[in-house]
Amino acid sequence: MATFCARGYRATTLEEVGDQVGITRGTVLHHFHSKAELLSAVVDPYLRAIADLLLHASVDDLTTASQRRKFLTELADLLLEHRGTVQLLATDVATRVQLGLVDRWAAPSHKLLTLLVGSNPSDVGRVRVAAALGAIVQPVASVQLDLDTPGARCEIVDAALAVLDRPSPAMLFATTAASTKGRY
Repeated sequence: MATFCARGYRATTLEEVGDQVGITRGTVLHHFHSKAELLSAVVDPYLRAIADLLLHASVDDLTTASQRRKFLTELADLLLEHRGTVQLLATDVATRVQLGLVDRWAAPSHKLLTLLVGSNPSDVGRVRVAAALGAIVQPVASVQLDLDTPGARCEIVDAALAVLDRPSPAMLFATTAASTKGRY
């Protein structure tokens, strides 16, 4: 993982991977028949974990703010647990292409939309889910941030919830108009 993160999928060689763990390229190939197979083995635990989280999450479970917070906390915990993989997937397009994640992301993406903003999301809802996920993924993918500090996870989840729960401009206008009605 460290070599893939540092050099990217395309630039990484099996010799470098072997050197990193103290074995030869031949030994790497004995266990993994190709660099693509090695990449899949490295990323697969994360992909299974995210699929499992989404599989067990129910739309009915996220009807209240506390339920959404619980789900986003579980998501943040999962991403932090697989931080190296998240960094690799967030920064290396070649990795995502090699794993076919562009096509494979459609179903999980739809499930996240449904969980967080309902089964018929508006364009604004789609943008908010993308921004909320970015509020979690971006800090996790950043190598400069120390997220082992107390409260870091809470800050990430709070940022995601702030994006999801922010009143829309139309709601703000309606609220302002109603509160100023009759004043002038």
